[in-house]
Amino acid sequence: MLRKESCKMLGQDQFQDIMRTLSEKDKERRSVIVSGSTIEDALGQAAIELGVPVRRLEYELLEKGKRGFIGIGKKNFSMTVYEAERKIARTAGGEVILEELEDDDFEEKEIVRDGDFTVRLSSDGAYLKVSPPENGGTPVNEDDVLKELHFRVVTDINMERLKECVSNADSVYVKVGDFIYNPINDARITVEVTEDEMQAFIEVMEPGPGGADLTSSDITSFLRNNNVVFGILEEALTSFEDHPVYNKPYLIAKAEPPVNGRNASISYLFEQDASHVKLKQKSDGSVDFKELNLIQNVVKGQPLARKIPPEAGKDGRTVYGKYIPAKDGTDLQIGLGKNVSITDNGKTVIATASGQVLLLKGKVTVETVLVIPGDVNASTGNVNGLGTVIIKGNVEDGFQVFAQGNIEVNGFVGKSNLQAGGDLVVKRGINGGEGEFGKISAGKSVWSSFINNASVDAGENVVVSDGIVNAHVNAAGRVLCKGKRARIVGGVLQASEEINAATLGSSGGAETILKVGYDPKAKVELDELIKRQEELDKEQNETDRNLQGLMKQKRSRKKLSAEKEALFIELRQRHNDLVDEMERLKESIEHKEEYLSFLQLQGKISASKNVNSGVKVYIKDEEYEVSNPFDYPVTFILEDGFITTAKYEDIAEEDIQRRD
Repeated sequence: MLRKESCKMLGQDQFQDIMRTLSEKDKERRSVIVSGSTIEDALGQAAIELGVPVRRLEYELLEKGKRGFIGIGKKNFSMTVYEAERKIARTAGGEVILEELEDDDFEEKEIVRDGDFTVRLSSDGAYLKVSPPENGGTPVNEDDVLKELHFRVVTDINMERLKECVSNADSVYVKVGDFIYNPINDARITVEVTEDEMQAFIEVMEPGPGGADLTSSDITSFLRNNNVVFGILEEALTSFEDHPVYNKPYLIAKAEPPVNGRNASISYLFEQDASHVKLKQKSDGSVDFKELNLIQNVVKGQPLARKIPPEAGKDGRTVYGKYIPAKDGTDLQIGLGKNVSITDNGKTVIATASGQVLLLKGKVTVETVLVIPGDVNASTGNVNGLGTVIIKGNVEDGFQVFAQGNIEVNGFVGKSNLQAGGDLVVKRGINGGEGEFGKISAGKSVWSSFINNASVDAGENVVVSDGIVNAHVNAAGRVLCKGKRARIVGGVLQASEEINAATLGSSGGAETILKVGYDPKAKVELDELIKRQEELDKEQNETDRNLQGLMKQKRSRKKLSAEKEALFIELRQRHNDLVDEMERLKESIEHKEEYLSFLQLQGKISASKNVNSGVKVYIKDEEYEVSNPFDYPVTFILEDGFITTAKYEDIAEEDIQRRD
């Protein structure tokens, strides 16, 4: 087949440019000038010299050959031969089509070849070899053979053998006559070896009257007598025997050059260019420009690089058989940085810790602490770290940061999502938002100067120095606000043990809901279980109602239609599934309620300055709404089943100090 590279309308100037370019390429291609009694013979010689199959050759005819009449006026074909590269075509419409030929094109193309014959004179007689035509070519004619035999002064021709040989055309030499042998006029041969001993050429003088032709065995013996013992080209020998080339150098042997061993190399199993962007495609086919994949995370034990060992060199040999030593490939060591080790006898580098893999100064390194030198924005995309992530700047609106370790932000956090497996520290505050963004979570504690309009979930404590405004906060431990402006205004805050701030609520009476004395996470899970129970109960009632209707029809009619029978079976199966699921759900709810009821958390809510009206206090299952402000420090506790006030209990200093 043809591989089309381009197809477009081009002007005359552009066409000339293309031709000029291809002409320059042709000059760069290797070519040889060869000759032979036929075009096929010349191409065979060229194939040997260029080291490519005949089907991959193109040629320009320099001089047309002639067989001659009775051998008189015989002339060889002379041509320049080079590798085929591409075809050029121009349509009537003015389109230029450049097509590169592939191997399949040559293999599929049928080449028409005429039959051929060779007359070889040997000391014991005249021999004839006839080759058959190919793909509809013209077979050898007996008259042409006889003319050649007469030209070579062959007598006593055995016509029966001659006709049989021409008829069989089996490419085998058959003795067909005798001649007066004169050894003085045998073909004479000389050999010339290049100075580097990498090629050997023979030059043969045409035999005189009564002289014998050279056989491949004659040439081989001559070469060995002249110490040319390696790289003898068998195809060249056969070709010369059938179609000798006289009075010009003929390549007969090629040395084997040494092949130096390949040096060791390293195959990195990660992208080495840290700035290389790989955009992530969304499910709808659009591109997510926030997922730039600049950070390459690896896990402990993951292979990071492999060394490809050096190869031994392969010695060469001259046509004289002398060995030419080759160089073995050189070895190298893989550079090892932090948190990596080498295994597999020095061939494979693996990560000894999870984190970001980098190639730093030629060393494979895994950084467990990922440092973002500036802001998280469009230049970095979303950030995902397997260790700790430190952000020197801000986290801008609309971006996400995930880390299996801690997250530390030196600046602000905008309307973004942050999720840390450990602590989450924001030095200059969190500004959340509505909808998709503004969700903050930490496996341990959240530390920030302020939290505004955000949804915060902490596995331990939430510690704020200024205040929490209109936020939803869940803490498995405590919510602590200590500072000159440490206030909690609006929103819903839940903690297992304590909520403490300087001021609770606002003078304007903003609704502020504070809940302590139970596990907020477990309470949320319980609420979800109860909601699911209500949904299943509703579905079960609907299913049972439909099922009873079908059963009633079945009793009255004794048989349902195929469609209703299938529906009946489906509803009965769903009824059984719902019963099983409701039973499991009931057990889960009972366990969760039991856990919450036996929690030993008393819980307390405190204000070091004042509590404004509009604040709703919940301790365990009890509720108290502040209608009259408290203008003094106060602590709300649960006593004898009622919420009451007690002497204010200040936040211990060690409770607001972060411990790594």
